[in-house]
Amino acid sequence: MLRTPLVLALIHMNTSSILNSRLGVIAFVGIALTSSVWAGPGTTIDKANPRTSTDSPMAEARRAINAVYPYDLIIQGKAGWAETSFVIDYAGRPLFTTASGASDPAFAKAAIAMVEANEFATIKKNKRAVMASANLHFNFSGESTLDPEARRVLAELRKAQPEICSLAELDERPKALRQDSPVYPRALKDDGLTGQAEVEFVVGADGRVYFPRIISASQEDFGWAAAAAIAQWRFQAPTRNGKKVDVRMTVPVLFDARKLAAAD
Repeated sequence: MLRTPLVLALIHMNTSSILNSRLGVIAFVGIALTSSVWAGPGTTIDKANPRTSTDSPMAEARRAINAVYPYDLIIQGKAGWAETSFVIDYAGRPLFTTASGASDPAFAKAAIAMVEANEFATIKKNKRAVMASANLHFNFSGESTLDPEARRVLAELRKAQPEICSLAELDERPKALRQDSPVYPRALKDDGLTGQAEVEFVVGADGRVYFPRIISASQEDFGWAAAAAIAQWRFQAPTRNGKKVDVRMTVPVLFDARKLAAAD
């Protein structure tokens, strides 16, 4: 398993990451993000529902965020929904995100994490940027909306003995192609709380990350923030004896409020 901790010190909404191949440590640099449609496997957003409190265009997410479907609920095949409320600031950052309703508390936590991991188009009124309240409704539709590869991995995970490799069985450790930084949960950042989370996930034969599972977290929100970021990661396809396979990986993520404060 990949055990090198990912240390989170300074978080910007616009980030890219570079993996140090020798140390396994991630450093973050700022980049510009392009507009894209928000979508994720197993989860959709009600397009009739995203709205803001102004007469400006509806809230538009700038990043394509893969959904974090609560692991136990997707294994059980449980569908549901969550409604989030938040404020979009002058720079398009989401603030004060809360769940105004949900069919299950885990869906609420997943939806909040996905909002906080995103960035939105600036809301304008009379050609001036304004702060505006917004709502997003998430539908967690279960496996019915998963693509064939995600369904295959899910079916394997539901087996008593899944045929998923460990890192030790691979020809070499998969090389990270994309590693988004977790966003420090706003409430925990404001309270100056430091903590950690450990997340397990499957890297599929196509290099995509499937079904992040929070193993442990000093604060629940740290776990969801870490899972939301890891769901966006990509790797070179893992191989065993030259054949592409699925592999299970685990990553510890550290959130350091002291380093965050020192960098502000």
